[in-house]
Amino acid sequence: MTTLTRERVLQIIKSARAQGEKPKILGANLAETESLRAKAREAKLTEADIRRAKLSGAELFRLDLRRMDLNGVELIGANLSEANLSQAGLSGANLFQTNLAGANLSQAKLTMADLRLANLSQTNLSQTNLGQANLEQANLNGTNLSRANLRQANLRRADLSQADLSRVDLSETDLRQANFSQANLAGANLSRADLRQANFSQANLAGANLNGTNLSAVTFDRATIWPVNFNPNHLGAIRED
Repeated sequence: MTTLTRERVLQIIKSARAQGEKPKILGANLAETESLRAKAREAKLTEADIRRAKLSGAELFRLDLRRMDLNGVELIGANLSEANLSQAGLSGANLFQTNLAGANLSQAKLTMADLRLANLSQTNLSQTNLGQANLEQANLNGTNLSRANLRQANLRRADLSQADLSRVDLSETDLRQANFSQANLAGANLSRADLRQANFSQANLAGANLNGTNLSAVTFDRATIWPVNFNPNHLGAIRED
């Protein structure tokens, strides 16, 4: 597996953009990369794509990519665990099944990024802009999302257990079947979010904005903390102790 440096990443991006192509920094295993790309884009690889995959084994573990322009870059299946991506530009980036466990993405911009099935466990996403990003089935266990913007994002079936979601903006977000067990949502904005069948066992929603939220078949328990004078049962939530 090839370990890339910050300088090599910059070279790959600069070269691709100079040729009018989308920069691709993919997983090192070609067969796995082809499979992931097929899943992500539901299309076969071109010969050019395969050549790029052969040239770019994306081992980016603990790499310093602070403030780097990675907008629109393909990082499918790459290993960015514990990397420093604070204040980086990743808008429109393809991070399908990318490993970002323990990475620092604080104040980064990931609007409309593809993070389906990505591993973001224990990642720092505080004050990060994830508006309209796709995080379906992403692993966000223990992740710091405090003050992050996830407005109109897709977090369907995402694992947000034990995550810090204090004062996060989740307005108009698809959160169907998401797992919020033991998560901290104090002061979060969940207005007009779709929370059908989500799990809020032992979650803290003190001071959260739940105006217009769909709580049909949401499950919670006696340890769940709701806003003052808020009765989830009236909106179809189900207590399970």
